[in-house]
Amino acid sequence: MPVKDIAVTATLVLAFATWVTVHVALAARLILRSGPRWRGVVALVVPPLAPIYGFRQGWPRLSTLWVVCLILYVIALLVAQV
Repeated sequence: MPVKDIAVTATLVLAFATWVTVHVALAARLILRSGPRWRGVVALVVPPLAPIYGFRQGWPRLSTLWVVCLILYVIALLVAQV
């Protein structure tokens, strides 16, 4: 099934690239705009902290996008392993 393989691969690549981009953007925003700047640096190194700090700062769209991209990536990864 080459079409399924292409679709799963494209989903994997796009979901991961979007997740990494949103993660870096969220960490940069935490560094530049939030109170203690160390949270952004820690969120960059410890990925699950990025959406937590993002929700606390009042950035629900960016934090939700982070979570959705990660879930989409994990689902695509599980489908690719089948």
